[in-house]
Amino acid sequence: MTLQRRLLLFGALLPAALLALALFLIGLFLEHLLLESIDRGLALQAASESVSLFDRPGQDAHLHFGDSSLAGDLRRLNHQGALYDPEGVMLISLPAGSSAPERLPPETLGRAPALWTTTLASGERIRELAIVIDSPRGEPHALWLAVSLASNDVALAAYARAAGLIGVIVTLAMLLLQIWHARGLAARVQRLDTHMQRLRDGDLSSPPAEDRGTDVIAALRNAIADATEKLRRATDAQRRLVADAAHELRTPLTAIRMEIDVTLRRERAREELVGALERVSSEVDRLSALATKLLDMARLRGAEWERVPVDLVEVARAAIDGARPLADERAVTLRADGVETAPLRGNPGPLRQAIDNLLSNAIKFSPRGGAVDVSIRDDARRVVVTVADRGPGVAPEHRDSIFAPFHRLQRGIEGAGLGLAIVRDVAEAHGGRAWVDAREGGGAAFHLSIRRS
Repeated sequence: MTLQRRLLLFGALLPAALLALALFLIGLFLEHLLLESIDRGLALQAASESVSLFDRPGQDAHLHFGDSSLAGDLRRLNHQGALYDPEGVMLISLPAGSSAPERLPPETLGRAPALWTTTLASGERIRELAIVIDSPRGEPHALWLAVSLASNDVALAAYARAAGLIGVIVTLAMLLLQIWHARGLAARVQRLDTHMQRLRDGDLSSPPAEDRGTDVIAALRNAIADATEKLRRATDAQRRLVADAAHELRTPLTAIRMEIDVTLRRERAREELVGALERVSSEVDRLSALATKLLDMARLRGAEWERVPVDLVEVARAAIDGARPLADERAVTLRADGVETAPLRGNPGPLRQAIDNLLSNAIKFSPRGGAVDVSIRDDARRVVVTVADRGPGVAPEHRDSIFAPFHRLQRGIEGAGLGLAIVRDVAEAHGGRAWVDAREGGGAAFHLSIRRS
């Protein structure tokens, strides 16, 4: 069943059926109330007649319709009455020409009032009451009373017409409103479905169509739009990474190929062969380092990380200890300050790798005899690790692109150009970010912000 048909069924047709059922039940209840009112009137008249039925001289039975305090109401209701002897034969009938039966079967009578409804040949319905009343001589007589239900039928017919009209109007209104609503809703969902079909076909060029609503479908559309944009950026980044990786791999492979070609063209002395092999070995090492970095990046981007309690200060201290041999080799001093402890939930392996990359990058660009300062700040919501050097710094126009894969500010600097890209991936995976700004007095300050939870 389509969404539009489902909305019509549950939003219009089913409520209309429930409304019809409710109106029908209300009609039954109204009929019951009207009939109950008639029955009370008959019971009151029966009580009035029973106490004065034999009050004339000679104790002859007679009826008191005209003398009753209910006379006006009885005439309005087209009241009828009759009295029967112990054999069930009619003695008196009022008014003349009433529809009272000529005989009442004695077996149908009892001391308790009997009530029933009869439809006459004319189609008119009457409500009847019969009760046995003893005369002063102990002879059982039957009192029969009846009242027309024409007024009830008129009221019920009027209610039926009004209820039917209301039901039709409300049903049509609900149907038209639901058709309008269902079409609009189905169109909005269809636009999302069309967009998802494009996504399935690999088309990330445009977001889903605009939706000006404020309901859950609009929220879903916005979420899909955000996901589409993130997916597009990730796909573009992956394509750029593949293209850049191919370019970076081609350079050492070309160098290796050239060395091999030159070596094979003519006989070479042993020293020349050793030199060629050393250059080839250097390019192979470069390829190996590049492949390792690419694998690290792929692992960081594709893995589901388990977050455990970790102290970022301890991770940073371990990274500093691991970087000291490289710093000593380049005559660079490593200094640390900041908080004594910074507990959070994260993955210690990638966090250590990110800080290692920041330290390696800072040592690489620091002048001999310089210093690299590592500081850790904790603002309750996040922990920020800052690694600052006294190198050439980073120009403002490069401060965003420097975290892209294979981005290098200077040619001839060793490395694969993936270290800062890994730092950014680690930061984003931990709900934080990585950025760089200028250090006061010269140099660059790289910041790694990690959210606590």
